Amino acid sequence: MQKFRVLLSVFFSVPVLSFAQSGALDFIFPIDRSPVITGNYAELRPNHFHAGLDFSTDPVANLPIRSVADGYVSRIKISSGGYGRVLYITHPNGYVTVYAHQKKYAGRIAAYTRQKQLEQQKNEIELFPAPGELPVKKGEVIGYTGNTGSSTGPHLHFEIREEKSEIPLNPLLFYDVKDDVKPVITHVAIYNTADSNAVVLQKSAAYDAKLSRLNLPGNTFVLPQNTFALAFAGYDLTNGTTNRNNIYEAKIELDGKLIYHHQLNNISFDQARYVNVFSEKSGSTKLQKCFTPACYDVPIYKTLVNGGKIELKDTLPHVVELSVSDEKGNLNNLVFYVKASRISGYSTQGLKPNAFCQKDFSLKQSDVELFVPKGALANPTLLFRRTYIKAPADGSIDIGNKNEKLLKAYRLALKVKEPLTGKEKKLVMLVNGDAQASVYDNGWLRAEPKAFGNFNYAYDTVAPAITYGYHKTKPALIKGYRNLAFKVSDALSGIGEYNLYINNTWQIAEYDAKSSTIFCYFDESTPSGNISIRLEVSDKVGNKASFDWNTVR
Repeated sequence: MQKFRVLLSVFFSVPVLSFAQSGALDFIFPIDRSPVITGNYAELRPNHFHAGLDFSTDPVANLPIRSVADGYVSRIKISSGGYGRVLYITHPNGYVTVYAHQKKYAGRIAAYTRQKQLEQQKNEIELFPAPGELPVKKGEVIGYTGNTGSSTGPHLHFEIREEKSEIPLNPLLFYDVKDDVKPVITHVAIYNTADSNAVVLQKSAAYDAKLSRLNLPGNTFVLPQNTFALAFAGYDLTNGTTNRNNIYEAKIELDGKLIYHHQLNNISFDQARYVNVFSEKSGSTKLQKCFTPACYDVPIYKTLVNGGKIELKDTLPHVVELSVSDEKGNLNNLVFYVKASRISGYSTQGLKPNAFCQKDFSLKQSDVELFVPKGALANPTLLFRRTYIKAPADGSIDIGNKNEKLLKAYRLALKVKEPLTGKEKKLVMLVNGDAQASVYDNGWLRAEPKAFGNFNYAYDTVAPAITYGYHKTKPALIKGYRNLAFKVSDALSGIGEYNLYINNTWQIAEYDAKSSTIFCYFDESTPSGNISIRLEVSDKVGNKASFDWNTVR
């Protein structure tokens, strides 16, 4: 069993400090094979920062997962999306470790979960065992690696969270993993900040590794204005792997003065969507912005002068040094120059905002009600005017700009015109064409979207479709089969509940949303001989379909 010593140096501030104060602790590695990190903490994912480490086991599943320390199982959750089959273990030091995308649980944990599923007749379940129910020892096998939930290949997703706050911490600040490879800078970009209502990407330059400089004449950005901000792109490597992970830390100095510094740690789940304003994709390059929006609430910034935005006072060349480093302190820096062609200062040319990130915004009209809470917007925006909320001929409503980056959900209600009697619960809100969880309430359809754009509603009256998964026809004989598979689909609201019965007895089944497949795995308790199989599937508004089949096992 491979073992790693927890780093007790006070790298940075609380809560890492609180871990150090709890005494010397040994966390072992959660899987036996050498650590191959294919996704690190705060990696830039769609709509969220990655909350832990991904350890690839591809193409192998079913590798044993071990508890990194003594503790007890405090939470068990099985879902078709998200973390799939996941375990949470609480440790005496005040930390919780998380083990996600498992194929199956081990031993006592598997038996406990199965019993609860059968008692409650629930396939997707969330359990909170008491501290004494499922104790585990350091090194005990708790499950096996898999690909369940929103996973794109066999791996273990592993987190360390602070128990009281539930904030996920950067595990590479806890594990002494061998790494003497410095991060790589690939691009530097300039944003024009002259208009605070319209900060835009202005110019990008690639790093020339042969010349150790940017691919610019004179290694200099020459700008038509004197107000700007910086961004960079790059990646981090560790010993023995070519996997490109995100860079932990970045600093910017202007003429020798530190003006910007971030470290990626202590990012709560409530702050995860900040990734949408922290980063931006330009072509195939993903930039990390070294400046802030008007509003933010994420503790990654250590130094911020004017929010990272720079105003030059002359047209002379100025020295910029960009430094990036990983959790082990491996450092790479790049020196280049910026020069303004003229001093133009700030101006406001963009649309005048009427919704502000530092206060609530509410609106009530005859056909729409809107409440955007403080902190949902990253920047002031023009949210409501005739061209922003309108009712086109198709009955839909346009609200704001669909490219606006929201940090959290807001409340929206659409007036339903002449609802169909008896079918009100079949209504589904559509956000830019996609179904949104919503509730009908006395003539209004209410939801909590996380995007602006085009809104409409539709009635979902069509039940899901079910077909047998392995053949075009249902086989009359399934002797030797280890499982059954059924393909399911739904045209609008999506798959909700699913229940499988053999000889009228409820069986545990598993839904893999990635492949739209429901599986039932056989074991010693599964009936044999002549059996009847019935699968019932409902969508999220209650339309139900069933699939009946008589066969011999």
